[in-house]
Amino acid sequence: MVQPVFDPQPTPVRIDAASTSESSLWVRAIPLPGEGSMASVFSTVYLGPDHVTVIDPGWIDESDPSAADKYLSDLDEFLRSEGRGLGDVDEVVVTHAHPDHIGAAATLLGATGARYAISALEQETIDAARNGTGIDDFPVTVATTGAPDGVLEPILEQLATPVRLEHIPDQAPDILLHEGDTVCGFQAVLTPGHTPGHLTLVDEASQVAIVGDHILPDINAGAGLGIASIGGNPVEDYLLSLRKYSLYDAYLTIPGHGFCFTGLGERRRFAEDHVLARATEVRQVLEKDPAVSIWDLAAQLTWSLGWEGMVESPMLVSGLRQVMMYRELVGRPDLSGGQ
Repeated sequence: MVQPVFDPQPTPVRIDAASTSESSLWVRAIPLPGEGSMASVFSTVYLGPDHVTVIDPGWIDESDPSAADKYLSDLDEFLRSEGRGLGDVDEVVVTHAHPDHIGAAATLLGATGARYAISALEQETIDAARNGTGIDDFPVTVATTGAPDGVLEPILEQLATPVRLEHIPDQAPDILLHEGDTVCGFQAVLTPGHTPGHLTLVDEASQVAIVGDHILPDINAGAGLGIASIGGNPVEDYLLSLRKYSLYDAYLTIPGHGFCFTGLGERRRFAEDHVLARATEVRQVLEKDPAVSIWDLAAQLTWSLGWEGMVESPMLVSGLRQVMMYRELVGRPDLSGGQ
Protein backbone atom coordinates (compact mmCIF):
# COMPACT_ATOMS: atom_id res chain seq x y z
CA MET A 1 0.00 0.00 0.00
CA VAL A 2 1.20 3.52 -0.78
CA GLN A 3 1.88 5.15 2.58
CA PRO A 4 2.65 8.86 3.01
CA VAL A 5 5.84 9.23 5.03
CA PHE A 6 6.00 13.01 5.18
CA ASP A 7 5.11 16.17 3.31
CA PRO A 8 7.94 18.75 3.49
CA GLN A 9 5.57 21.69 3.69
CA PRO A 10 6.11 24.23 5.06
CA THR A 11 9.42 23.21 6.66
CA PRO A 12 12.27 21.07 5.23
CA VAL A 13 12.37 17.44 6.31
CA ARG A 14 15.51 15.43 7.04
CA ILE A 15 15.63 11.95 5.49
CA ASP A 16 17.05 9.95 8.38
CA ALA A 17 17.55 6.80 6.30
CA ALA A 18 19.99 8.65 4.05
CA SER A 19 21.69 10.71 6.77
CA THR A 20 24.73 10.03 8.93
CA SER A 21 26.82 11.94 11.43
CA GLU A 22 28.82 13.40 8.50
CA SER A 23 26.12 13.98 5.88
CA SER A 24 22.38 14.47 5.59
CA LEU A 25 19.62 14.48 2.98
CA TRP A 26 16.79 17.00 3.11
CA VAL A 27 13.63 17.67 1.11
CA ARG A 28 12.38 21.24 0.69
CA ALA A 29 9.07 22.31 -0.86
CA ILE A 30 9.64 25.16 -3.31
CA PRO A 31 6.47 27.18 -4.04
CA LEU A 32 5.45 27.30 -7.70
CA PRO A 33 4.41 30.57 -9.33
CA GLY A 34 0.87 31.05 -10.51
CA GLU A 35 -2.25 29.18 -9.50
CA GLY A 36 -1.73 25.78 -11.08
CA SER A 37 -2.92 22.46 -9.72
CA MET A 38 0.40 21.90 -7.93
CA ALA A 39 1.45 24.33 -5.22
CA SER A 40 5.08 23.28 -4.95
CA VAL A 41 7.89 21.11 -6.27
CA PHE A 42 10.19 19.08 -4.05
CA SER A 43 13.86 20.04 -4.07
CA THR A 44 16.30 17.59 -2.48
CA VAL A 45 19.44 18.89 -0.79
CA TYR A 46 22.42 16.69 0.03
CA LEU A 47 24.75 18.07 2.69
CA GLY A 48 27.99 16.17 2.27
CA PRO A 49 31.09 16.38 4.48
CA ASP A 50 32.61 19.12 2.32
CA HIS A 51 30.04 20.02 -0.33
CA VAL A 52 26.35 20.65 -1.01
CA THR A 53 24.28 19.27 -3.90
CA VAL A 54 20.85 20.62 -4.84
CA ILE A 55 18.66 18.24 -6.87
CA ASP A 56 15.80 19.90 -8.78
CA PRO A 57 16.23 23.47 -7.54
CA GLY A 58 12.66 24.46 -8.42
CA TRP A 59 11.18 27.45 -10.25
CA ILE A 60 11.33 31.22 -9.71
CA ASP A 61 8.46 33.56 -10.52
CA GLU A 62 9.84 35.58 -13.44
CA SER A 63 7.12 38.21 -13.02
CA ASP A 64 8.39 39.12 -9.52
CA PRO A 65 11.65 41.15 -9.60
CA SER A 66 12.44 40.16 -6.01
CA ALA A 67 11.77 36.43 -6.45
CA ALA A 68 15.34 35.42 -7.32
CA ASP A 69 16.79 37.18 -4.29
CA LYS A 70 14.16 35.63 -2.04
CA TYR A 71 14.84 32.17 -3.48
CA LEU A 72 18.57 32.49 -2.77
CA SER A 73 17.96 34.01 0.66
CA ASP A 74 15.60 31.19 1.68
CA LEU A 75 18.07 28.54 0.55
CA ASP A 76 20.95 30.30 2.32
CA GLU A 77 18.89 30.57 5.51
CA PHE A 78 18.18 26.84 5.43
CA LEU A 79 21.82 25.98 4.75
CA ARG A 80 23.02 28.25 7.57
CA SER A 81 20.65 26.50 9.96
CA GLU A 82 22.65 23.36 9.17
CA GLY A 83 26.08 24.96 9.45
CA ARG A 84 26.53 25.65 5.72
CA GLY A 85 25.89 28.55 3.39
CA LEU A 86 24.99 29.35 -0.19
CA GLY A 87 28.67 29.43 -1.12
CA ASP A 88 28.97 25.74 -0.24
CA VAL A 89 26.64 24.68 -3.08
CA ASP A 90 28.96 23.13 -5.63
CA GLU A 91 26.60 20.89 -7.62
CA VAL A 92 23.13 21.38 -9.13
CA VAL A 93 21.42 18.29 -10.58
CA VAL A 94 18.10 18.21 -12.45
CA THR A 95 15.93 15.16 -13.11
CA HIS A 96 14.33 16.65 -16.23
CA ALA A 97 13.98 19.91 -18.13
CA HIS A 98 10.52 21.05 -17.05
CA PRO A 99 10.35 24.61 -15.68
CA ASP A 100 9.22 23.58 -12.20
CA HIS A 101 12.32 21.42 -11.77
CA ILE A 102 15.02 23.31 -13.67
CA GLY A 103 13.68 26.86 -13.67
CA ALA A 104 15.78 28.11 -10.71
CA ALA A 105 18.95 26.41 -11.89
CA ALA A 106 20.38 29.38 -13.81
CA THR A 107 19.93 31.67 -10.80
CA LEU A 108 21.51 29.16 -8.44
CA LEU A 109 24.39 28.38 -10.80
CA GLY A 110 25.08 32.08 -11.30
CA ALA A 111 25.12 32.78 -7.57
CA THR A 112 27.34 29.85 -6.61
CA GLY A 113 29.48 28.83 -9.60
CA ALA A 114 28.32 25.25 -8.96
CA ARG A 115 28.68 22.42 -11.45
CA TYR A 116 25.56 21.66 -13.48
CA ALA A 117 24.51 18.04 -14.08
CA ILE A 118 21.75 16.58 -16.23
CA SER A 119 21.31 13.31 -18.10
CA ALA A 120 22.99 13.22 -21.51
CA LEU A 121 19.66 12.22 -23.09
CA GLU A 122 17.77 15.13 -21.54
CA GLN A 123 20.46 17.51 -22.74
CA GLU A 124 19.99 16.01 -26.20
CA THR A 125 16.33 17.08 -26.08
CA ILE A 126 17.35 20.59 -25.01
CA ASP A 127 19.78 20.80 -27.93
CA ALA A 128 17.09 19.50 -30.29
CA ALA A 129 14.63 22.15 -29.06
CA ARG A 130 17.21 24.90 -29.49
CA ASN A 131 18.34 23.76 -32.93
CA GLY A 132 15.01 22.61 -34.30
CA THR A 133 16.41 19.12 -34.89
CA GLY A 134 13.85 17.07 -32.99
CA ILE A 135 12.54 13.79 -34.40
CA ASP A 136 8.83 13.20 -33.87
CA ASP A 137 7.76 9.67 -34.78
CA PHE A 138 4.13 10.64 -34.07
CA PRO A 139 3.43 13.89 -35.94
CA VAL A 140 -0.14 15.06 -35.51
CA THR A 141 -1.54 16.46 -38.76
CA VAL A 142 -4.83 16.30 -40.58
CA ALA A 143 -3.33 13.65 -42.86
CA THR A 144 -1.91 11.42 -40.10
CA THR A 145 -5.04 11.54 -37.94
CA GLY A 146 -7.91 11.77 -40.43
CA ALA A 147 -9.30 14.75 -38.55
CA PRO A 148 -12.14 16.73 -40.14
CA ASP A 149 -11.07 19.87 -41.98
CA GLY A 150 -10.89 22.98 -39.85
CA VAL A 151 -10.63 21.30 -36.45
CA LEU A 152 -6.91 20.75 -35.96
CA GLU A 153 -5.53 23.59 -38.03
CA PRO A 154 -6.08 26.43 -35.49
CA ILE A 155 -4.46 24.42 -32.67
CA LEU A 156 -1.53 23.33 -34.84
CA GLU A 157 -0.96 26.94 -35.86
CA GLN A 158 -0.70 27.96 -32.21
CA LEU A 159 1.66 25.06 -31.45
CA ALA A 160 3.92 26.07 -34.34
CA THR A 161 5.29 28.84 -32.11
CA PRO A 162 8.86 27.92 -31.07
CA VAL A 163 9.19 26.34 -27.62
CA ARG A 164 10.18 28.89 -24.96
CA LEU A 165 13.45 27.92 -23.34
CA GLU A 166 14.02 30.82 -20.96
CA HIS A 167 13.87 28.41 -18.03
CA ILE A 168 16.86 26.40 -19.32
CA PRO A 169 20.32 27.55 -18.16
CA ASP A 170 22.50 29.01 -20.90
CA GLN A 171 25.43 27.33 -19.16
CA ALA A 172 26.46 24.07 -20.79
CA PRO A 173 26.30 21.11 -18.40
CA ASP A 174 29.52 20.33 -16.60
CA ILE A 175 28.39 16.74 -16.09
CA LEU A 176 26.35 14.63 -18.52
CA LEU A 177 24.98 11.69 -16.58
CA HIS A 178 24.63 8.20 -18.03
CA GLU A 179 23.16 4.97 -16.65
CA GLY A 180 25.11 3.87 -13.58
CA ASP A 181 26.99 7.12 -12.99
CA THR A 182 27.21 8.37 -9.41
CA VAL A 183 26.34 11.82 -8.14
CA CYS A 184 26.39 12.81 -4.43
CA GLY A 185 26.40 9.11 -3.56
CA PHE A 186 23.31 8.31 -5.64
CA GLN A 187 23.31 6.12 -8.74
CA ALA A 188 21.87 7.53 -11.95
CA VAL A 189 19.06 5.43 -13.45
CA LEU A 190 17.65 6.55 -16.77
CA THR A 191 13.85 6.42 -16.74
CA PRO A 192 12.60 7.90 -20.03
CA GLY A 193 8.90 8.31 -20.68
CA HIS A 194 7.71 11.45 -18.90
CA THR A 195 10.51 13.16 -20.84
CA PRO A 196 13.04 11.46 -23.15
CA GLY A 197 15.97 11.76 -20.73
CA HIS A 198 14.23 11.69 -17.36
CA LEU A 199 16.59 10.78 -14.54
CA THR A 200 15.98 8.84 -11.33
CA LEU A 201 18.56 8.76 -8.54
CA VAL A 202 18.77 5.79 -6.17
CA ASP A 203 20.86 4.93 -3.13
CA GLU A 204 21.02 1.22 -2.37
CA ALA A 205 22.53 1.66 1.10
CA SER A 206 19.73 3.86 2.43
CA GLN A 207 17.07 2.51 0.04
CA VAL A 208 15.98 5.97 -1.07
CA ALA A 209 14.84 6.84 -4.61
CA ILE A 210 14.48 10.36 -6.01
CA VAL A 211 12.04 9.83 -8.89
CA GLY A 212 11.25 13.31 -10.20
CA ASP A 213 7.94 13.22 -12.08
CA HIS A 214 8.15 9.74 -13.56
CA ILE A 215 5.88 8.46 -10.84
CA LEU A 216 3.78 10.49 -8.40
CA PRO A 217 1.94 9.25 -5.31
CA ASP A 218 -1.58 10.40 -6.09
CA ILE A 219 -1.91 11.27 -9.80
CA ASN A 220 -0.80 9.60 -13.02
CA ALA A 221 2.27 11.22 -14.56
CA GLY A 222 2.04 11.95 -18.27
CA ALA A 223 4.27 10.47 -20.97
CA GLY A 224 5.79 12.18 -23.97
CA LEU A 225 6.06 15.62 -22.35
CA GLY A 226 9.63 16.48 -23.30
CA ILE A 227 10.50 19.94 -24.62
CA ALA A 228 11.48 18.16 -27.84
CA SER A 229 11.17 14.65 -29.21
CA ILE A 230 14.25 12.66 -30.16
CA GLY A 231 12.43 9.64 -31.58
CA GLY A 232 10.92 6.51 -30.08
CA ASN A 233 7.61 5.84 -28.37
CA PRO A 234 7.32 7.68 -25.03
CA VAL A 235 4.46 5.46 -23.80
CA GLU A 236 6.57 2.37 -24.43
CA ASP A 237 9.53 4.07 -22.71
CA TYR A 238 7.33 5.01 -19.76
CA LEU A 239 6.08 1.44 -19.37
CA LEU A 240 9.58 -0.04 -19.52
CA SER A 241 10.84 2.50 -16.97
CA LEU A 242 8.01 1.60 -14.59
CA ARG A 243 9.11 -2.03 -14.81
CA LYS A 244 12.70 -0.94 -14.18
CA TYR A 245 11.50 0.47 -10.84
CA SER A 246 10.77 -3.09 -9.66
CA LEU A 247 14.34 -3.13 -8.30
CA TYR A 248 13.36 -0.35 -5.91
CA ASP A 249 9.91 -1.45 -4.73
CA ALA A 250 10.86 -1.23 -1.05
CA TYR A 251 12.60 2.16 -1.30
CA LEU A 252 11.47 5.36 0.37
CA THR A 253 10.38 7.46 -2.61
CA ILE A 254 10.91 11.19 -3.06
CA PRO A 255 8.72 12.38 -5.98
CA GLY A 256 8.57 15.79 -7.56
CA HIS A 257 5.14 16.59 -6.11
CA GLY A 258 2.55 15.30 -3.66
CA PHE A 259 4.21 13.64 -0.68
CA CYS A 260 7.11 11.32 0.00
CA PHE A 261 5.99 7.74 0.37
CA THR A 262 6.68 4.05 0.74
CA GLY A 263 4.95 1.45 -1.37
CA LEU A 264 6.65 2.20 -4.68
CA GLY A 265 5.93 -1.35 -5.84
CA GLU A 266 2.18 -0.93 -5.50
CA ARG A 267 2.24 2.53 -7.01
CA ARG A 268 4.25 1.52 -10.09
CA ARG A 269 1.97 -1.50 -10.66
CA PHE A 270 -1.04 0.79 -10.49
CA ALA A 271 0.57 3.12 -13.03
CA GLU A 272 1.42 0.17 -15.28
CA ASP A 273 -2.16 -1.13 -15.04
CA HIS A 274 -3.37 2.32 -16.06
CA VAL A 275 -1.24 2.17 -19.22
CA LEU A 276 -2.26 -1.40 -20.01
CA ALA A 277 -5.97 -0.59 -19.54
CA ARG A 278 -5.65 2.13 -22.16
CA ALA A 279 -3.79 -0.28 -24.45
CA THR A 280 -6.61 -2.81 -24.04
CA GLU A 281 -9.19 -0.17 -24.92
CA VAL A 282 -7.25 0.73 -28.09
CA ARG A 283 -6.79 -2.94 -29.01
CA GLN A 284 -10.50 -3.66 -28.73
CA VAL A 285 -11.32 -0.91 -31.22
CA LEU A 286 -8.60 -2.09 -33.61
CA GLU A 287 -9.86 -5.67 -33.48
CA LYS A 288 -13.20 -4.46 -34.84
CA ASP A 289 -11.69 -2.10 -37.42
CA PRO A 290 -7.93 -2.47 -38.04
CA ALA A 291 -7.97 0.37 -40.61
CA VAL A 292 -9.72 2.89 -38.36
CA SER A 293 -8.26 6.40 -38.50
CA ILE A 294 -6.61 7.91 -35.42
CA TRP A 295 -9.44 10.43 -35.19
CA ASP A 296 -12.17 7.78 -35.24
CA LEU A 297 -10.18 5.57 -32.90
CA ALA A 298 -9.81 8.42 -30.41
CA ALA A 299 -13.54 9.12 -30.62
CA GLN A 300 -14.26 5.62 -29.30
CA LEU A 301 -11.96 5.85 -26.28
CA THR A 302 -12.69 7.05 -22.76
CA TRP A 303 -11.64 10.62 -21.95
CA SER A 304 -12.01 12.45 -18.64
CA LEU A 305 -13.48 15.40 -20.58
CA GLY A 306 -15.52 13.17 -22.86
CA TRP A 307 -14.65 13.11 -26.57
CA GLU A 308 -16.71 16.23 -27.27
CA GLY A 309 -14.80 18.02 -24.52
CA MET A 310 -11.48 16.86 -25.93
CA VAL A 311 -12.33 18.21 -29.38
CA GLU A 312 -12.82 21.64 -27.78
CA SER A 313 -9.75 21.32 -25.56
CA PRO A 314 -6.21 22.63 -26.18
CA MET A 315 -5.12 19.10 -25.14
CA LEU A 316 -6.57 17.63 -28.33
CA VAL A 317 -3.26 17.42 -30.19
CA SER A 318 -1.51 15.83 -27.21
CA GLY A 319 -4.38 13.35 -26.84
CA LEU A 320 -4.25 12.35 -30.52
CA ARG A 321 -0.49 11.95 -30.32
CA GLN A 322 -0.86 9.58 -27.40
CA VAL A 323 -3.47 7.56 -29.29
CA MET A 324 -0.89 7.16 -32.06
CA MET A 325 1.63 5.93 -29.49
CA TYR A 326 -0.84 3.43 -28.04
CA ARG A 327 -1.74 2.17 -31.49
CA GLU A 328 1.91 1.33 -32.02
CA LEU A 329 2.24 -0.11 -28.50
CA VAL A 330 -0.55 -2.66 -29.00
CA GLY A 331 1.46 -4.04 -31.89
CA ARG A 332 3.93 -5.16 -29.22
CA PRO A 333 1.98 -7.81 -27.27
CA ASP A 334 5.13 -8.61 -25.28
CA LEU A 335 4.80 -5.13 -23.77
CA SER A 336 1.09 -4.37 -23.90
CA GLY A 337 -0.30 -7.67 -22.69
CA GLY A 338 -2.12 -8.60 -25.89
CA GLN A 339 -2.24 -11.99 -27.54
